[in-house]
Amino acid sequence: MIRDIDLETFSLKAQFTKHAQDFDDLQNEMAGRDVGRIERFLNADIREDKISGKRGTRKDAGLTNLQILMINNPAYAALFEETFQVLSDAQRELDDLLQRVQAEIKQANAALDDKLDRAAKLPDGTKVFKDQNGDIRTEDGTLVAPELAATILWRGDEPTLEAVNADKERLNRLSDLADDVRAGQAEIGGMQSGMADETEPPSADDLNGFKKRAEEITQGTEQRFEQEMTRSAPTVSKTSVEATSDLVVPKL
Repeated sequence: MIRDIDLETFSLKAQFTKHAQDFDDLQNEMAGRDVGRIERFLNADIREDKISGKRGTRKDAGLTNLQILMINNPAYAALFEETFQVLSDAQRELDDLLQRVQAEIKQANAALDDKLDRAAKLPDGTKVFKDQNGDIRTEDGTLVAPELAATILWRGDEPTLEAVNADKERLNRLSDLADDVRAGQAEIGGMQSGMADETEPPSADDLNGFKKRAEEITQGTEQRFEQEMTRSAPTVSKTSVEATSDLVVPKL
């Protein structure tokens, strides 16, 4: 069944939102822009120097290492801002992808349940299926004895064992993909946390590495999802389709 995003993921999202606001506030404070919020990063000495045009000593003013880098190195500041945006965009893309994967998981579960509901049964209730060779097998592939197979009342719409296994394999692939998307979100979250370290800020090489890795994660998971969608979609009965007609898969 669908596995919802856990509390840790929600906590990471809250951290990312705070980091984004902190970065915007820092940029506005250093540029002297008044956005209607109390200045939090530059102390009173720096704020007064900005007003009077004085520069002062940044060490005495208490600037963090990240703030000093941002002020002294415009190229680094631009790269930092670009990387921050790339990581934020990657998180949004992964959120969207996870929703689409979960919608597919829900549909795949419905398709599998439909097939299992239509399965033939032995007198004791065990579900059985014909395989591609016409042999009768239980769900785990065990061959049914001929005398038991003779007791089965066939309706004609029973699914094959191969069709059931195909649905199970698709569910496993989708579940693995959902896990990998969550892992990608956590990895990118670690990068965002590293960017929020004002004592030991990431180097320019680190920032470029963050961007490259974020793009690898988003492109890789998106490609796997597209490949999955090109495979044969599970077939469901009319009743099952009606039961899941409220599902909407977000467009790319």
